[in-house]
Amino acid sequence: MEEGDSTNERHVQLTFFSNEKELADIPEVVFDVPTSAECDDLNLLLNKTIETTNDTWKDRRFEFLVGETFLRTSLAEFIEEFEVETETVLKVECVIGVEAPKPLHDIQAPDWVSSVQISNNFIFSTTYGGDIVIVDRKGNETKLAVNSANKILKCSAIVKKPAKNDLNGTQLLVGSESQLLTLYSIEKGALTENLILRGHERAVECVAVSSDMSRAISGSVDQNIKVWNLDENDQTTNYEKQEEETKTKKRRKEAITKVPMVTIGGHRDKVTDIQWCPWKTSHAFSSSWDHSVVEWDLELAGEISRTKGPKSFTSLDLNLSTGYMITSCTDAVPRLYDPKSRDGTLVKNSFIGHQTGWVESVRWNPNDSNQFVSVSTDKTAKTWDIRSSKSSLFDIHGHEDRVLCVAWNDNLIASGSADCTIKVFETR
Repeated sequence: MEEGDSTNERHVQLTFFSNEKELADIPEVVFDVPTSAECDDLNLLLNKTIETTNDTWKDRRFEFLVGETFLRTSLAEFIEEFEVETETVLKVECVIGVEAPKPLHDIQAPDWVSSVQISNNFIFSTTYGGDIVIVDRKGNETKLAVNSANKILKCSAIVKKPAKNDLNGTQLLVGSESQLLTLYSIEKGALTENLILRGHERAVECVAVSSDMSRAISGSVDQNIKVWNLDENDQTTNYEKQEEETKTKKRRKEAITKVPMVTIGGHRDKVTDIQWCPWKTSHAFSSSWDHSVVEWDLELAGEISRTKGPKSFTSLDLNLSTGYMITSCTDAVPRLYDPKSRDGTLVKNSFIGHQTGWVESVRWNPNDSNQFVSVSTDKTAKTWDIRSSKSSLFDIHGHEDRVLCVAWNDNLIASGSADCTIKVFETR
């Protein structure tokens, strides 16, 4: 590297290392680098260094971690801001860089967007106005209105995934302000009610479906968690209507109504998010405004563990490969836990970056166990690498109001907002 014109320029000694398999052969060399160097300079230096021992090496773009923070400025600014000790050799971790999320579609929704899901390159979203808005990867839209009884939709989960380029047969479970969950099928471009799940006493806030699609779990403003049987042929939980009710409430096509298999109480405020446990199918996790995340044994209808937070929890997501749990609260800080460990109720890391308001939702990148996305009432989305707690990977702007929900799947990020838009970004 060139030192520049000034002979008085300050230098720092550093060495590169990486925990990624592709970068196992980084030479253990100590470099004397001017503190004016920035990421582009370090990228050039590292690529040239690897080339000296690997003839087949092709230039890559790297992110550089010093401690738990990505380098985003010159070394001099970084050292001053974070008070980095430079008396000894500075160890810099190399992470293979990823491209910034690329804006793909900007979809106008009829109302505030309450939930968003991604499956087989289709984006499914629900609105507070009672519409299900579906967008494919090319940006083609389908808007389907639910029946008037379920006007305000709050949450959703995919039961049966769409086939490639074909929505027919897709099943979507939707929770609403009307206290009901409805299992819809899409047939010939229209919604058909298959099941109505009846039992919550207030608005349904969250729902998740088991991997075998036979069960669902839901949480509500009524503070309860309910387990549902989605098998239409199983009549053990079918709701038996009273004779008068049967006469007065006839549907054009009668949907099966079911009551819960199990009801679990234990939260002291509304349940905001719920997920099946990836490593034990009879367990689930739920977050609540009562400042806690609880692991439940659904078979015994009992509490396994309780994680207390500094604020009301707004969402959670469990990583399928690592078991790590990322959460958001009514503050600006996503937090990481390891519920499989002995100290699973202790915060493993806190991620600083959102400026105001609170984080509404967090979701893992299914293709990279180090990355997650968060969306906030500060109108932004941020992608993160869990190895860097003080700087996000990328900031995603564009929404003009609070961002309420987010999903990450199929190399797509979709976010829904109170500005009545769904924004879709492509990731690599």
